[in-house]
Amino acid sequence: MSRDRISTTIVARFHYRHEAEMAHGYLESAGVNSILHIDDAGGMDVGLAFVNPARIVVRVEDEERARQVLVDAGMLEAPDTP
Repeated sequence: MSRDRISTTIVARFHYRHEAEMAHGYLESAGVNSILHIDDAGGMDVGLAFVNPARIVVRVEDEERARQVLVDAGMLEAPDTP
């Protein structure tokens, strides 16, 4: 079994758990594999999210598609274009 590392990147951070879960759902619906990291003591200490926001992580090769899905869903602002 190969143990090659997979390059990943954070595509979004959220201070509210429900926003992170919604964004993760949009990515799943669009077929983009992602991982949701939330450290709020299982919802018991929501204040932790302001110190350590929820993060959505995707493979580097999926970053552009993931950002576009989240922009289209209104979860991220579109990047400024010059």
